[in-house]
Amino acid sequence: MKKGKCVICGKNRARRICGLQDNQMVCSLCCAEIRNSDCEDCQYFKTAKQYRSSKTKQFGVKHFVAEINEEVESLVDQALGFVEKGDIKKGRAIINDLRKDYPRNHMVHYGMGVVHALSEENDEAIKCFDKAINIFPYLIEAHFNKGVAYKKKQDVTNTIKAFKEVVATGSPEDSMVKQAKNFIEEMERNVLETNGVDLETYLECHEIFNKAFSYMEKQEWQRAINGFKACLIKNKKHPQSYGNMGLCYAQLGQKEVALSAFNKALEIDPTYEPAIVNRAAVESLEAGEKLESSKMDSIEYYKDFTLKKRSFAQYILSKIKR
Repeated sequence: MKKGKCVICGKNRARRICGLQDNQMVCSLCCAEIRNSDCEDCQYFKTAKQYRSSKTKQFGVKHFVAEINEEVESLVDQALGFVEKGDIKKGRAIINDLRKDYPRNHMVHYGMGVVHALSEENDEAIKCFDKAINIFPYLIEAHFNKGVAYKKKQDVTNTIKAFKEVVATGSPEDSMVKQAKNFIEEMERNVLETNGVDLETYLECHEIFNKAFSYMEKQEWQRAINGFKACLIKNKKHPQSYGNMGLCYAQLGQKEVALSAFNKALEIDPTYEPAIVNRAAVESLEAGEKLESSKMDSIEYYKDFTLKKRSFAQYILSKIKR
């Protein structure tokens, strides 16, 4: 069902109740533009203030200029109407034409993101939602659908990050905020149960792990080891860090230390195939012999193999046969 227009600009779809406008509906753009000290009791004011504060600490205040074009937004609505009815091709064609003429319109990029998402083109959808967010950071629909796209990719970390933005920028009464909050709370429980750490620590560990793996890819073995050790300080139940440390030590010719790292990974998860396979390879080395250096494949074992019920051992064998 099509939403009514904003009582201020009369152009954009109204999404928020505004106390300054006698509790009438306004669009998110006008909401952001007219905010003042009288809005301190409004949840939108509070969440926007929190959002700006979090960004200011790292990047400074984010300024934006969002294009308001009633005709373009109407065409985006029309295109998404076709998409919802199953005519994705027609909806895509309309928005593709709009992108050529209105490359700075956030709703055009958002609309194309929806088209990609419904076509299971999640990577392209995420790019479009990011473009919309860069133009208008308070577009909660873009944050939410970006999170959904990451969820479909089974990228838990980025799903959480996107949904945190939904909670930070939206009203607690918004259905998208409620869904995002429920997902985050569920993840908090799961992470605490399986890893024994809170969600923030889990996310910090993920960032440290990725940095350490980038050193592995550059064959900077000791720097990688230091990174994985830092990860394990935050999350002791992280078999991936122990497994990768084992590989790094093997590349340095430290067989016994490498085997110890693999064993620690398997103490945490006895079914962790990368540690099983790599331990077998290292066991065959002579003392002081280095594991043959090869290109590091970036894999997420639990997502790429466990959840998809694929065998890591078979994956390695198929690579050897090539």
